[in-house]
Amino acid sequence: MRERYEIENIEQLRAIADMLRIHILDLLNQRPMTVTQLGERLGLAPAKVHYHVRELERVGLVELVETREKGGILEKYYQPIAYEIGVNKALLSAPADEAEASLRDLLDQVSAAYLREFRRLAAQKGSLANSGMSIGISHIYVTQEEQNKLMRQFYEMLKPFEKRRGIEGEKEITLSVFTSPTTAPAQPQKQVPASSQANQAWVVGAAEYTRGDLLKARAEGRRLRISVIGLCHFAADVEPSLADEVIESFTLVGKLTASPEVKAVLKQKEV
Repeated sequence: MRERYEIENIEQLRAIADMLRIHILDLLNQRPMTVTQLGERLGLAPAKVHYHVRELERVGLVELVETREKGGILEKYYQPIAYEIGVNKALLSAPADEAEASLRDLLDQVSAAYLREFRRLAAQKGSLANSGMSIGISHIYVTQEEQNKLMRQFYEMLKPFEKRRGIEGEKEITLSVFTSPTTAPAQPQKQVPASSQANQAWVVGAAEYTRGDLLKARAEGRRLRISVIGLCHFAADVEPSLADEVIESFTLVGKLTASPEVKAVLKQKEV
């Protein structure tokens, strides 16, 4: 298997713009499997899995690597064409409409799956706090070389967790990572004193703030702008004076758990 392969045509891009197929590729990356084995891992009928494997094989993203006869049945083992499959940058520029349609389809699947799980968990009282659902949005300033290095380090960090370890509490989660330049070009700004800098935090799912979190922000001269959709919890030992000093603004669509005094402070911070 190759180390890396770049998708070269719209047909391949369209074929991979599917959450289930991405999951299939991830599983086959761990070891070659048959359609039946994949179905067992995914909890799906082999016929459904076979269709998706066949499509991936047809466009050259999956290949047959071994056949075995077992009980008169020929077992076929598949694996991806490469450990890492990326998209050729040139493909995203022409034809733009087809590339955009494929990418939009994939993004729609990601968002639909996330919202479906969020709705399910939101209906279960108290379940969001330990659901593992979150969205982080950060704006960083890097050169292209620094961004490439950062993403390599990020994916290296994930590798130990890409295979089941059979430990207590282990569960499968979907991790989606998107990076893009900020649309509006950043204008040069004067350096703002650390004491007046604010840190924006957007969370969908569950957010928890301890006294230590707020003390650290204060020590670093940061003020927090907190926006949460879901469940937001402030530890019982968070003093209202500390919350007032560190939190610049607060927005919540969901449930807040905090002391009455901290709730009063946050009420005044609402935007």
